[in-house]
Amino acid sequence: MDEPTAKPLSPVVTAVCLLLAFSPAIALAVSWGMLPDVIPAHWDAEGIDRWGSKVEMVAVPAVTFLASGGLLFGARRTTGDERVSFLNGSLGERAVMVVSSICVSLVGLVSLICWITGALAPEAAGGAIETATLSWQVFGVPAIFLVAGILLALRALNMPEDAEMLLEEQYHAQRIAGAIMVVAGAVMAVLSALVLSGTMIQVGQAAIAAVAMVFVFVLLKRWL
Repeated sequence: MDEPTAKPLSPVVTAVCLLLAFSPAIALAVSWGMLPDVIPAHWDAEGIDRWGSKVEMVAVPAVTFLASGGLLFGARRTTGDERVSFLNGSLGERAVMVVSSICVSLVGLVSLICWITGALAPEAAGGAIETATLSWQVFGVPAIFLVAGILLALRALNMPEDAEMLLEEQYHAQRIAGAIMVVAGAVMAVLSALVLSGTMIQVGQAAIAAVAMVFVFVLLKRWL
C-alpha cells in the first residue's frame, strides 16, 4: 500500500501567518516618524514607571517574526495528518503549530499597538524622564522559553524517515511542546515589559512558566 501523500499547508493560511508575522514591523515602520525619541517603556498600576528609547520597540517585531516564522516553518514541514495523544484526546501537530504562530503574532501586534498608543499619548511628552535599559529580569526568562521552544520544535523536524510509530509520535510531541514554550515566552515578555512591575514580574513569569511546563510534561511524560 502506498504511503499517504503529504498535504501541503494551504497558501491562504501561509499568507495569513506571514502577514501577521510581519504586522508588528509594519505597524512600527508606519508610526516610527511620529514617535518621540524617549518614550514610556513600562507601566504599573499607578502609571508610567520607566522611560526608554524608542529603539527598544524594535525588539517586539524582531522577536515576533523569529518566533512566529519558526512555528510557521515547522507547520509547513508537517504532513497535516500527525496527531499526538494528549490527556483523553489528541492534538493535531500542524493545527497547534499554525495556531501558535498566529497567537504569537497577535500578542506581538497588540502589545506593540498598545505601546505605540501609550508613547503618543499627551502625558508621555512631559514630566521627569528617567531612562533605563531593558533588564534581564524583564526579558531573561521569556528569552529562555522562546529560544528553547524554537530549538525544540526545529530539532524535532529532523525525524528519521524510518522512525517507528512510537518514536514518530515523540518527535511530533516535541514540536508541539516547543510551540507551547514559544507562546508562553511571548506572553511572559509582553506582560513583564509593559504590564507587570517589581516582584510581580517574577510571580507572573513563574505562574506562566508553571502552566506551560505542565502542558509540556503531559505531552512528553511517556518519554521522560
